[in-house]
Parts: sequence; structure tokens; C-alpha cells
Amino acid sequence: MNDIVLAGTLDDCVIESLGDGPGIRLVIFTNGCPHRCKGCHNPRTWDINKGIKYPVKEVADYLINKYRAGRYQGITLTGGDPLYQTDALYALLSLVRREIPDINIWCYTGYTYEEVPDKKILPLINVLVDGKFDQDKTHPRKKFRGSNNQNILYLVDGKVTKVE
Repeated sequence: MNDIVLAGTLDDCVIESLGDGPGIRLVIFTNGCPHRCKGCHNPRTWDINKGIKYPVKEVADYLINKYRAGRYQGITLTGGDPLYQTDALYALLSLVRREIPDINIWCYTGYTYEEVPDKKILPLINVLVDGKFDQDKTHPRKKFRGSNNQNILYLVDGKVTKVE
């Protein structure tokens, strides 16, 4: 099974958040991002070589245990760009879904839906927030997005069913 590269220790890169999707969420920060958006809020995650490699199973077990012990509404993947590590992310989400089939999973990516490098990941994700951050299009009232060009895409079996 693959390793996944995260932005620090598990306690540093898996945090609780109210701003990365609905409710209290576990947010996972991955390393590696080809987009390098001007004004990015987390440029330290761009270089995949500066992250820490973890066995996917270790991260999955950590998330599952933390999720079950808390009062979370789901998990959110961000970074960097989680889809930069599609194979590892696919393995991670498959393990998590096997244990918690109805978990709500959000993923932030700089790719648009059409540009997603490997579409096999999409059926494992409930909501995809797509598009590069554009510093010139920021708007503080756009819920769960950094800029106006980004879309919130609700997915069922990997297909878009609703766009915000």
C-alpha cells in the first residue's frame, strides 16, 4: 500500500475546523501542490519533499479512531492539493469508507472537476471544492471557498449533482 505525504506530524496535520465544510470536521493537510496560487494560505505545503511520509493504513486508523471518538460531521482534505497524491488518497479513503461508509468527505483541489488527474477518486468524495485560488477574486461572503471562481460540487458516485 502507498505512503501518503502530510504537512507534519499526525497531530499537526489533522486538525478540527468549523470553516472547511459543514459542522465540526477533521481536516487533513497533505503536501504537494503543482498550482502554487498567488496568495495561497498554506504555501509551506507546496513541496511534497518537505512533508512527512506515513503509511496509508496508519493515517486511516488515526482518522477512524479520532472520528469515532469525537462529534465530527466529516473529514476534509486540503493541502497543498490532495489530488496531487491520488493513489495514496484513493487507498486512504477506501480504508476509511470501509470502516465508516456514510462518512461525509470534502476535498479541496486547485484542479477543476474536468482536470482531476485520476477520476477513480471522485466516487469516494461527497463534495469537491474545485479551482485554483485566485487572489484577485476573493470574497469574504463566499462560504467554504477562498475565491469566487471556485465551485462547491456535490457528487454522487463521482458525478456532479449540484453546484454552488
